Amino acid sequence: MRNTFRSRIAAASAALMLVGAFAVPAYAQSSTTQPELTLSQIESRLSGQGFRVVEIERDDGLYEVKAFNDQNRCVELHLDRRSGEIVRTESDDDCHGDDHRRGGRNR
Repeated sequence: MRNTFRSRIAAASAALMLVGAFAVPAYAQSSTTQPELTLSQIESRLSGQGFRVVEIERDDGLYEVKAFNDQNRCVELHLDRRSGEIVRTESDDDCHGDDHRRGGRNR
C-alpha cells in the first residue's frame, strides 16, 4: 500500500513539473510577440494624456516623441514601442521646428 501511495505522489509531482515546463515558455513567448504600437496609436494615447505631439521617431528600441505637455512646455518622451509606457521624460527646447509651424509631424 505504501508503494502505491509513493507512486501516486511521484506521478503527481512529475505531472506538475511537466505542466510547469510548458507554462513558463508559453508565457515568455506571448510577451515577446506583442506587436509594436503604430505611430498613430502612440499619438492617440499621448493626445489622450494631454500632449500635443510634434514629432515621433524610432530610436534605440523606443519611440522618441517631442511634444508639448498640458502646460505648453516642450518635452521629449521615450516610450516602450510595444506597451506605449513612458519610460523617460526630459525637458526639451526643440519643439518649434518647421514641422510645428506647419502643424505637421515628422515620422
